[in-house]
Amino acid sequence: MRHNVKGRKLNRTASHRNAMLRNMVTSLFAEERIRTTTAKAKEARRLAERMITFARRGDLSARRHVAKTVSDPAVLKKLFDEIAPRYADRPGGYTRVLKLGNRRGDDAGVAILELLGKDEEGRKKKKNPRKKYHKVDIPKAPVLEVAVEEEAGEEQKVEGEQEAAEAAVEEEAPAEKKTEKKAKKKKVEKKTEKKAKKKKAEKKGKAAKGKAAAKKASPKKESSKKKAGEDAAEKEDSVKDEAEKPADSQAKEPESSGEEEKKE
Repeated sequence: MRHNVKGRKLNRTASHRNAMLRNMVTSLFAEERIRTTTAKAKEARRLAERMITFARRGDLSARRHVAKTVSDPAVLKKLFDEIAPRYADRPGGYTRVLKLGNRRGDDAGVAILELLGKDEEGRKKKKNPRKKYHKVDIPKAPVLEVAVEEEAGEEQKVEGEQEAAEAAVEEEAPAEKKTEKKAKKKKVEKKTEKKAKKKKAEKKGKAAKGKAAAKKASPKKESSKKKAGEDAAEKEDSVKDEAEKPADSQAKEPESSGEEEKKE
């Protein structure tokens, strides 16, 4: 891919190509028309128009620069004296390429490269005409003639309405301030209520968590209390039994003593 590579190689080396283009440009300035292939004509046109632009300057440095390409002194003189002044008012576009079709043999495209005349115009690009829309006549609003007195009366009315509106605005201003203060108070009260509700909810949640923890720990405590109650009941029963036993032993002792006396 030959991207960003200007010019045509024309199947020739650089030196051969440059010499050929110099000869073609010299012949063009001498005869003002040459017949060649389309590719060569387009390539020679670039060099020819560049030389004409230098010749329009007319100074010594431009003549020396053009002399490197146009080697014939007679053609160089014709370029600076006749051809360049012809295009003094033309900003470029000094030549024309006319295609003649393809030649027999190699079927190459043939074209004529020629210089434009003094009053001739080059080929211009076709401009697409813009769409034209039909203009619609819009009637103007009718002008009503109003008496000067009526205008003055209307102006007075307008001024009176403006003054009344300003007075109403001044009266409404303190009422609006009061309503704004009330609205602010309501907002503050709502915020405090929300905070209080949140605190109550948090307390309830903590209490519920404490009860749940107490319920989990209560079975162990109840079992220990039951055991302690049973031990206490057993102790009381044992104490009662011990208290009853001495009374029975005292009652039996007198009986035994009476039996012993009878035996004696």
